[in-house]
Amino acid sequence: MERMELEQLTTSELEEVIASGVTTVVLPIGSVAQHGSHLPLGTDAMLGDELGRRVADRLGAVLAPTVRIGCADQHMRFAGTLTLTRDTLRAVAVEIGLSLAKHGFRLIVLLPTQGGNIAATEAAVEDLNDTLEGAVAYSPVTDVERDVLEYAIGNASRENGVEPAQSGAHAGEWETSVMLALRPELVRRERAEAGYTGDMGLAVKQLHEEGVAIEQLSSNGVMGDPTLADVDRGRGYVDRLAGVIASAVSVLQATDAVPA
Repeated sequence: MERMELEQLTTSELEEVIASGVTTVVLPIGSVAQHGSHLPLGTDAMLGDELGRRVADRLGAVLAPTVRIGCADQHMRFAGTLTLTRDTLRAVAVEIGLSLAKHGFRLIVLLPTQGGNIAATEAAVEDLNDTLEGAVAYSPVTDVERDVLEYAIGNASRENGVEPAQSGAHAGEWETSVMLALRPELVRRERAEAGYTGDMGLAVKQLHEEGVAIEQLSSNGVMGDPTLADVDRGRGYVDRLAGVIASAVSVLQATDAVPA
């Protein structure tokens, strides 16, 4: 089978896939949250769909359905944002992971595509690895100490002449470029406007570690400058990010940490 998406397979087909030795599964964890006036609320979930596909394809793994709602409480002032508590998302990820392990998957890759999901994902990985027998859970976005994102996003932007403050951490140049590549019909370029363009590292820390609401940093909910977005850069960003994540997982696959 060329692409192995769990929800498109029958039970018997999935059993055949696992019996053939495909025991890695990728579980994207997205979000439905405001992305300024120019990007759709489902941006993070849509990125999860596509990034998950690309990572799974590179690994020869099965793709599980994206968890579409995550932790987005910092965005709740903006209409349409949906959020779960960290404990709820953690529990959802754990229970899905246990289900996947029960069916024979030996490496369960949790892939958060929204910063607010990282803490819950880290906790879910710990819970799963304390519980699982004969399987292992892993999240490259957390376990590589976020170097994955810094390398694949920050450095890629700089190489294209875009500063980190413009590339942004939410609905800025990087994310808007990506959506131009993935779902151009959903990008309202005429509504794009710059938001917070200060120290992104500090801002991300305030958002996700200190619980600061995004409107305290940016009145329009944007962190970065989406007016600089470019479709060709977007294609490169997604491809590079998928490659870096898949490489991190493949290193783990090659060790004795993953049960045979």
